[in-house]
Amino acid sequence: MERIDYFRIIHKYIPPDSPTYPIYIIHCQLVANKALTIARRLKLSDESKQFIEEAAMLHDIGIIRTATPSLYCTGDLPYVCHVIEGRKILEAEGLPRHARVAESHIGVGITQQDIIDQELPFPPRDIFPETLEEQIISFADFFYSKNPEKLWQEKSLDKIRKSVAKRGKEKSAILEKWIHKFYAEEH
Repeated sequence: MERIDYFRIIHKYIPPDSPTYPIYIIHCQLVANKALTIARRLKLSDESKQFIEEAAMLHDIGIIRTATPSLYCTGDLPYVCHVIEGRKILEAEGLPRHARVAESHIGVGITQQDIIDQELPFPPRDIFPETLEEQIISFADFFYSKNPEKLWQEKSLDKIRKSVAKRGKEKSAILEKWIHKFYAEEH
């Protein structure tokens, strides 16, 4: 698998001298490190680990198209749209697998009915992390905020569980499977 120069892509959309850049890089690096720790524990192939590194570093690229003052993003869209916009950006860059990660890292996933009920500006279809790599990155993303005041703080499993529980029992059940699969040996 040819290595992707993810910094070239990041720099194309988020200039290194922008105030968004350090927030983005720190968050994505923390997520990538956590995801790679899980991948090594699961003894995934070098190709899978390379993909996880690349996709984790690009998973939030869509934030740049959102109106999120706390992240210095001056786009037109609500923050929640960063997943769909990330998919569009990475598809335009010729990275369909990476694009799937950007779109599917919406917690443990979202159903078509959730989208309709919450009137989200998404295509009306189920969006879930499906592959092992997508699930690992989505799980790792739970642990870190992009809030500049909390960037370096790793969230506890208890805090993550409480957050996901607000989304319903089905979502909590998925999280528990992920904890067992990706994290149980460590804690």
